[in-house]
Amino acid sequence: MKKVLYAILICIIIAGIVVVATIGLNVDLIYSKNVELDVSIEKEFNKSDIEAIAKEVFGGEDVIVQEIELYGDMVSIKVPDNLSEEDLKAKTEELNNKINEKYELENKVDDIVVTHNPKIKLSSMILPYTVTLSISMVIILLYVAIRYKKLGVIKTLVTYILWILASELILLSIIAITRYPVDRIVIPMGLLLLVAILTILGFINESKLAKLSSDDKNKQ
Repeated sequence: MKKVLYAILICIIIAGIVVVATIGLNVDLIYSKNVELDVSIEKEFNKSDIEAIAKEVFGGEDVIVQEIELYGDMVSIKVPDNLSEEDLKAKTEELNNKINEKYELENKVDDIVVTHNPKIKLSSMILPYTVTLSISMVIILLYVAIRYKKLGVIKTLVTYILWILASELILLSIIAITRYPVDRIVIPMGLLLLVAILTILGFINESKLAKLSSDDKNKQ
């Protein structure tokens, strides 16, 4: 049964590597190449209304709407950067007209600030966690080496490292295969998985340690 399970997990990892190598990860709009349109409304507005207008104008569900002013009178609209300059200009004008109509404004197209945001690399998302996570892992592995010395330092450390790497690779592979968009939730998911793996391995090794101590007492 274990061999079958391991074979399935290995297949998932291989499939994930193939997907990443061929078509890459499906990145959420906020991390992908996008166009940001900053629109001044100068009065209270309903974010869902602006979102509906943006989706209607740009013809898709992939839209992010955020308030960007303290008094809630300005909105940022992010859409995929997949239009030519001419088409984007036409869509921006249409967006401006619909917002003007909805809120009885007289804004001009030139008042909308258009920014082209580049795609954010996955490494840039992970980098802020690297130092803290590395220090934490060194401390954890040192504790493991001392705590489970009787179980074999090298064997225990190798087991921990392999399980951590394998679990994170499986998570990344599942994300790649299912085309789940890489967003702000992905890194916390990876951290939660790491905590879960460390907890499970801790319970397993504590049981082994208790059994070893019991066997030593029985021999005496």
